[in-house]
Amino acid sequence: MRYWKDYKGHDVDILGKTKKIDNTIYTFDIETTSYLILDGEVINAREYQILTPDEQQRCIKQACMYIWQFSINDTVYYGRTWDEFKQFLDLQEENDDTKKIVFIHNLAFEFQALWSVIRIKSVVSRKSRKLMRCQLEDYNIELRCSLMLSNLKLEKLPEVYQLPVKKKVGDLDYSLLRTPITPLTDKELGYCEFDCLVTYWYIKTELETYKRVDKLPMTSTGKVRKQLQRLVLSNMSYVHKVSKQINTDPAVYNMLVDAFAGGYTHANYIYTDDVLNNIDSYDETSAYPYVLVTFKFPSTKFTRCYIKSADDMLPNFAYLVTVKIKNIRSKYYNNFISSSKCSEIKGRPNYDNGRIISAKEVTITCTDIDLRFYLDAYSYDSYEIVKAYKAMYNYLPIEYVNFILDKYVLKTKLKNVEGKELEYAREKGAFNSLYGMTVTNTIRADVNFVNFEEWIEKPLNDAEIMTKLYKDKKRGFLNFAWGVWCTAYARDNLLRRVLDLDEYVVYCDTDSCKVTQGYDKSIFEKYNQQVEAKIRRVCEERNIEFERYAPADIKGNKHLLGVFECETGKGRNVTYDQFITQGAKKYAYSIDGQIHVTVSGVPKSGGAKCLHSLDEFRDDLVFDFEHTNKLTLAYNDDQVPVTITDYLGNDYTVTDKSGICMLPTTYKLGKALDYADLITNESTERAKFRHVK
Repeated sequence: MRYWKDYKGHDVDILGKTKKIDNTIYTFDIETTSYLILDGEVINAREYQILTPDEQQRCIKQACMYIWQFSINDTVYYGRTWDEFKQFLDLQEENDDTKKIVFIHNLAFEFQALWSVIRIKSVVSRKSRKLMRCQLEDYNIELRCSLMLSNLKLEKLPEVYQLPVKKKVGDLDYSLLRTPITPLTDKELGYCEFDCLVTYWYIKTELETYKRVDKLPMTSTGKVRKQLQRLVLSNMSYVHKVSKQINTDPAVYNMLVDAFAGGYTHANYIYTDDVLNNIDSYDETSAYPYVLVTFKFPSTKFTRCYIKSADDMLPNFAYLVTVKIKNIRSKYYNNFISSSKCSEIKGRPNYDNGRIISAKEVTITCTDIDLRFYLDAYSYDSYEIVKAYKAMYNYLPIEYVNFILDKYVLKTKLKNVEGKELEYAREKGAFNSLYGMTVTNTIRADVNFVNFEEWIEKPLNDAEIMTKLYKDKKRGFLNFAWGVWCTAYARDNLLRRVLDLDEYVVYCDTDSCKVTQGYDKSIFEKYNQQVEAKIRRVCEERNIEFERYAPADIKGNKHLLGVFECETGKGRNVTYDQFITQGAKKYAYSIDGQIHVTVSGVPKSGGAKCLHSLDEFRDDLVFDFEHTNKLTLAYNDDQVPVTITDYLGNDYTVTDKSGICMLPTTYKLGKALDYADLITNESTERAKFRHVK
């Protein structure tokens, strides 16, 4: 790594004649140190956990940049202050003022330190502080986020993309206070250098496909989106077909947003807090792509209709409804309606970790698929559809279906093929993005960095929504309703199995189902047979080769879309020896004596180190910072100047106006009070079930 003053110019790779772009790969990264100011005294941020709650509240949380790195292809330059960085950029402008695109892995972090030092011209962001790109005011430079492009942490990129360099994990001790005058060892400088080099090599691999830095997508979903656009947007038949489906009515759009729900993630409360033996886990093969290429979706504009019940729904029509259900009661141990999706809940509702067990009345907007399921899963006194829209059902355009199947075939054939690791990584990433592309909502609130000092999200009014919908209609590319129905179908495919296996189901997450022994395995076998039969019918109707739904891997094994497969390792009869859950996104299991932990927000490897047996996976279990290295971020847009002393005793006055203070944090396992009461209450169905057992 070279000091910035050693920069003597470089050869630029200029493309284009009128709109010139520098195709050189530039990357940027900074390292910061976090500190606290408590009653005028500066202390290390790592001491945050030993402060009292009052002291934590009073302390000022700040950060200081102490080294920056800027790579020009695989040559990395560094400096220690923001003034040096601006001088370095000035030198490059003297060399060439052609527009440069600089990649930063997690732009949001660097931007928070940068915006108060270098003037920003414009930002593109999906929500506050989550930037995709920004333009500098005084330099012909655009900053882009390579994290959003890859959707992978920096340390994962070399593994997935077979890069020739790796992030030097552990070579920089973040617990030490540093400033721009703190001497850095060769080992520490190497750590900084390789953060830039990993990003460089990743972008280099992407350019093998996209050729120009300005043609790179902004997001991982954008990669596959661009591929599909190239395929279909020149096809006027496709564009016309999709365009006719898109509503420009804000009322329909708002109902679609309300009806959209993600995957079902829930623990069966009759088993919560119990250590269970011999648990099987079933995963559905590519649940979302299977639905997209096999099921029928809304294929015309939604039009207002006037129906009162599901019995009034016509065959071959998709329905978008708002329904009131009175005196609703769950018929099963598992519960399904999410309280967060209800626009109104009346009476004294009973909840199961956010899912409704019973209520005097609920109002919810959903698809016809969801409504029929709710009516099967719950008892009720009456229900009424108070608002409804309908559209014709049909298969998705054949061009789109073929695109998905081509991706599936290629991904399957490349898996575990020596020398094809990079291609496989690309195709796997593209295939996994197919669903995300369908639910990318282009009608988002405007996010502005006002006066380049304050983040403001401005909700769209009906006129603005309509304008954006007209743009989508004109593009004729994808229909947001497809994504809404995609998740509805996938939930239905999973939850119908849950109804069949109710008392044996322990835990579900999107496309997986974990069950206790004694369950009827034929439930999954029969469903898999139904999947194959359905696929064969679709193949016959649409003249598609069945083998594209069930391609063979390098070993000749066929992989049929949409079937449930039991996860069992070599020589094993069950998936997990032991399993325990404390609710959604909170579970642990053991395989051959090795403990695995999945808790939302807790690193898996570090989380497993915090317990010696599954019996310890209980309320009040603390996932400490020493094991997890879990940090929380505190943004500060108005830092105060202060003199800090680094770990070597050197004093330095920090004047950085903005920064992110990284604070060590713990996570304590626990339940909401109503869920804890549900688990312990002797009058619940859980208690009755345990008594019978």
